[in-house]
Amino acid sequence: MFLRLIRLLGVFICGYLVIKWITVQHPFILGDFFIELVIHPLEFFAATLAFFLGVIFTGRVFRDLIHTLGKIFSKQKEQKWYFLFNSIGCLVVFFFLFQLGWEHSLLILCVSVIYSVASINM
Repeated sequence: MFLRLIRLLGVFICGYLVIKWITVQHPFILGDFFIELVIHPLEFFAATLAFFLGVIFTGRVFRDLIHTLGKIFSKQKEQKWYFLFNSIGCLVVFFFLFQLGWEHSLLILCVSVIYSVASINM
């Protein structure tokens, strides 16, 4: 349970860092975006590292959710609390991340879902 809480905290911290280190201006101009990345290469590298760590943490949380859901359907009742904790934790973390920056959060969420589905061993 403690490891799952640490993963959820890692998802939030990595998502927050990506949102703060990569700025998306409105209206979005691709040239300005690339110039910003070239001018600040250290922030870009740190944000990229935080993005990949956030995707890995989120993918692991989603993979645990899918495995726990499979155990619930196979009638192991003690897994319901883990599933409830993880699902509510994911909803809360992504709610706050979407409030901070929806573009970044949606990108992390989509890539994490693809990563978690691709890494499932059933």
